[in-house]
Parts: sequence; structure tokens; C-alpha cells
Amino acid sequence: MQKLIKDGSIVENQYSLIQDGDSYIDSNGIIPVDKWLENPVPTAGVWLNSDQNPNLLKDVDLSQFAVIGVNFPAFVDGRGFTYARLLRERYNFKGELRALGHFIPDQLGYLLRVGFNSFDFASEVNLDSALKLHKTFNIKYQGDVSDPRPIFLKR
Repeated sequence: MQKLIKDGSIVENQYSLIQDGDSYIDSNGIIPVDKWLENPVPTAGVWLNSDQNPNLLKDVDLSQFAVIGVNFPAFVDGRGFTYARLLRERYNFKGELRALGHFIPDQLGYLLRVGFNSFDFASEVNLDSALKLHKTFNIKYQGDVSDPRPIFLKR
């Protein structure tokens, strides 16, 4: 079973990522959001591509999902950062928010700040090395999803 980083630890991946061509009736799967919207079956979660705005889920009770994934199709596609923040702040998603696809360990601090708490890296990424970047910076000047206050208001 594949491992990932979740809440600051390396853990077993308990969900299967269902791709577009796969059978998606899987209560333990994370299925493409468009397939779920066509047929809203009970599932662990859904995942969005970078061209699928979270507004697709504006009328959905997100508390039914244990996890929502956001796919980064390329290292240079930053829309997933915005989507994470929208899911946390506008849509009040409290569950596991998982980064999927092509992001790099150096982005981990930024991904955490916009609300991701789970990271499904590509198989060639060393999770132990990536985890070290999880805790590199403990003082942040700007506010973020977990604490919107800037540093001068935290004193």
C-alpha cells in the first residue's frame, strides 16, 4: 500500500484514487468530482482537477466526504492553492484536504498554509525528506487558513 504525509506524519494511504476510466462505485475511493456529480454515490471523497473550480460543490454538503483531493497536473499550475483556500474558507470543509499529482516537497509549507493537510506525492519523492520540510518554518509573517492573524497581532 502506498504511503503519504498526513497531519505531519507518514501514514498508509487508506483511500484509493479512482481515475476517470476506473469503476468509481467504491465507498473507500476518492472519485473524480464530475463523475460523482453525475451519480452521487456514497464514497470517501472526491477530487478536483485544476480546471474544475470548487464552485462545482457549492450546493453539496461537504461534511459527507472524509477527503477532498485537489490535483496538480503540472508543477507550474498553481490553481490548486486557490482551490484549497476556497474549500477551507468559503465552503468550510473540515475534513482531509489532499494535494495530488505534480507538486514538489519545496511547496509543502505553502500547501499547508492554504489548508492542505495531506500530501500524496509522486512515487519518486522521498517522504522522509519531504517531511523535514513540513516543519522547517514555524514563524509566519502573514496570516493563513489556520490562523488569519499577521505576526504583529499574535504577540
